[in-house]
Amino acid sequence: MTRTVKAADRPVLVLVRSAPYWRWVLATMMLRLPPIMAPMAFVLVSMEYRGGPALGGLLVGAALLPGVVAGPVCGRLLDRLGTEVWTPRVLVLGAVARLLLAVAFLQDAPDWILLLCVLVGTVITSGVSGATRTLLNKTVPPHLIGPALSLDSIAVELVVISAPFLVALSAVADPLYALIAMGVATLIGAALLHPRSRASATATPEDHAAPAAAVPVPPAVPSGSAAPVAAEPAVAPAAGSLWRNRPFLFWVLVTLAFGHLLGTADIGVLPRVAEDGGGTTRAAVLTGVLGAASAVTGLAYAWYAHRIRMGFVRQAVVLLLMMIASSLAIALVDGYAALVVAFVALGLCTAPLNTVMNEAPGHLVPENRMTEAFSTLVSAQSIGFALAGGLLSVLPVDQMLLLGGATAVLTLAAAPALLSTRRPDTRPARPEPSREYAR
Repeated sequence: MTRTVKAADRPVLVLVRSAPYWRWVLATMMLRLPPIMAPMAFVLVSMEYRGGPALGGLLVGAALLPGVVAGPVCGRLLDRLGTEVWTPRVLVLGAVARLLLAVAFLQDAPDWILLLCVLVGTVITSGVSGATRTLLNKTVPPHLIGPALSLDSIAVELVVISAPFLVALSAVADPLYALIAMGVATLIGAALLHPRSRASATATPEDHAAPAAAVPVPPAVPSGSAAPVAAEPAVAPAAGSLWRNRPFLFWVLVTLAFGHLLGTADIGVLPRVAEDGGGTTRAAVLTGVLGAASAVTGLAYAWYAHRIRMGFVRQAVVLLLMMIASSLAIALVDGYAALVVAFVALGLCTAPLNTVMNEAPGHLVPENRMTEAFSTLVSAQSIGFALAGGLLSVLPVDQMLLLGGATAVLTLAAAPALLSTRRPDTRPARPEPSREYAR
């Protein structure tokens, strides 16, 4: 019993020693690289082989918008076909499409063929982000899902930082190498997620409990109660259409608001700094401190989240309120030092909220709709991010920044209607780790 308790109190150390988890982390890092590399890579290769950035901009749009629409549909299809078996297969097809894009540029193919390669690669792989989140449930025990997602948020920051440098390094000889690198990264991700590779990394069957979706969700603990949530009776995840699952729709709105808030900071940072007479260096520093703050809190949340008795919904509400305040500070404060503080404050909330909004929905949907659900959340976050760019295109920068928290305010206003007493407002119970896993 002593060993089990100690393992539960040190989830990060347990994950550090988990080979299946690190295989999953490496796979997700490889799969996140191509979408982040794509905007810079497409523009560079378009300028080199077409004499201008126009085609690159068109390809960027083709790599973003169709995926937002197709994500939930392809996620549902992966649920039906089998996420574990078909995710590597669609990744191989997506990698082939990305490699064919490099060949098409080299052969001076018509623009419509280039566009077709991008569209095919985007649509085929649009459900993969949701699928990888589903596969996490089959990689680590349910009580480690939260810490695993927190550590993964650090990996996200590493990918965001390294992707532009990888494009620049690949393009030293020829921009086509950046496209090839995107295809190779996709192939590596497919290999790491292959069922045989995942099985070979698994130590023993006892290490893996039931998926998080199958974990019972307790009802709300009365306000002020310190009783552990594990002692409460359970409620099963809702079945049927995701769009009739009101608690899940709440998390869709939270994810949309999260994307809008981060998009406002990322897209608005340069024009905001320019208003105070700064340039790209100062803007890059602000983006860097936001990422660094997020990484620090991601590690802290992974270590201590299991001690938090506040429920998922309450955590989301508190974090959204803090992010709204930080976003308003970015819009209103004077001086670069105050801007740094505002960006740090925003970053401190990023990883915890990202973890909560990626863990909580897994307790609200049945296992056979899991990939569809998480693909829907990915699409919602992308829409929120795009909304920030759309507002900047039609509004002055100060108004765009002030509206950064608008979707978060609407989400909080809709929460009472979407959340009822039938659904939990607390952290679902995480089962104690088995003695085998604790060792």
